[in-house]
Amino acid sequence: MKQKTSRLILLTFALLSTIFAVTLLARRYAHDDTRKTTVAERRRLLRLTDPKSVTSKDLSEVAWRQVAPSQQISCNLDGTSCLDPIGIVGEWVHVPDRTFAAPVCCDLRTELRKSPDVCGTEEGNRKFYSGFPSYPQQTDGNGCRCEEMNFTDDYEWRSPHLPQTFNPVDTCRLLGDRTALFVGDSTMSQTASTLMNSLLPGHCQTQVSFALSDTLVGKPFGVFNRGKAWKDWVNEVMPDITVVTVGAHVSSEDALYLGLVDEVLSGMIEMQSRHPRMKFAWKTQQPGGCTNEILSPKDAAAAARTIEYTRDKFNWDKFYHRDLLLLERLNRAKIPYLDMRMLYSRSDAHVSVFPGGPVRGDCIHWCSPGPLDVIGRLFHQLLNEEL
Repeated sequence: MKQKTSRLILLTFALLSTIFAVTLLARRYAHDDTRKTTVAERRRLLRLTDPKSVTSKDLSEVAWRQVAPSQQISCNLDGTSCLDPIGIVGEWVHVPDRTFAAPVCCDLRTELRKSPDVCGTEEGNRKFYSGFPSYPQQTDGNGCRCEEMNFTDDYEWRSPHLPQTFNPVDTCRLLGDRTALFVGDSTMSQTASTLMNSLLPGHCQTQVSFALSDTLVGKPFGVFNRGKAWKDWVNEVMPDITVVTVGAHVSSEDALYLGLVDEVLSGMIEMQSRHPRMKFAWKTQQPGGCTNEILSPKDAAAAARTIEYTRDKFNWDKFYHRDLLLLERLNRAKIPYLDMRMLYSRSDAHVSVFPGGPVRGDCIHWCSPGPLDVIGRLFHQLLNEEL
């Protein structure tokens, strides 16, 4: 009798222990979607970019790691086609006399700059610079020339995923004492300068810097190859947050573009393993092409398909497809990004839109102030939700 009782006690204890262990495992994996992806996991997920390395187990895990509906972009294995069922959510709304987070444009060139009372007397630098302490940072790309043609941007981007207004004080609070480095070509320079000037009232603009790197990896891909490789800039500056972009200076085939993206992503994962405090993000490309009117203000993807791109060495016609290729990679690797695809509707705000204007043939840089003003709210969202 005693033996039966002892055996029953042991069986009961074993059963309770099993239930307890199963409960712990269930709790652990119930929240698995919110766990930070490890370095090993990210490396394995990036391996999917090589079709030869894909296994059924890999594909099932990609399906398991579903992301938010707004990010469900899928591309075939050879990268020739992508499906984006939702696109970027929002629309350009006509707002006469709208206000801007960065209302002043200070040209990099001294002869075109406004008075010292407005823009100061400091000289800018095309290769590396940070926000000025007291005055707006200077901008390149002829954006200030649009004022000569009386350009006024009467459209504002509205999205349920973004704050309707920009609060520089709140954004600086989210940034804290961290520094942010934006690395890329001259379009990234325009974006960075606009962000710096948007943060001026919050007094954290000096914590944001820009570094020139046309191709990110220091190799020529058919156009320009100015600046240092992104890794060299990061090792020199040691920022807390690094945001990169690439595209206009990669005129090669999409396969080479994807190889470049994968190289940078692998470098980010490796660098974060050595410097855990560092955070990395991407920015989609700034679209090219000129039109006299805004295109499809409620559907940026339709605008990208509608515009008739001129033959150009900066391959504007490839930008939207490459953005989808990039975003699919980033979702897979769990790398956050600034999604600026709403700009595909704003081909009316490039510096060469005006017939007979002071700038000819530039349909990739933006009028300032103009559509790039959205960067402040996008950066706020990135800090608040991802970094």
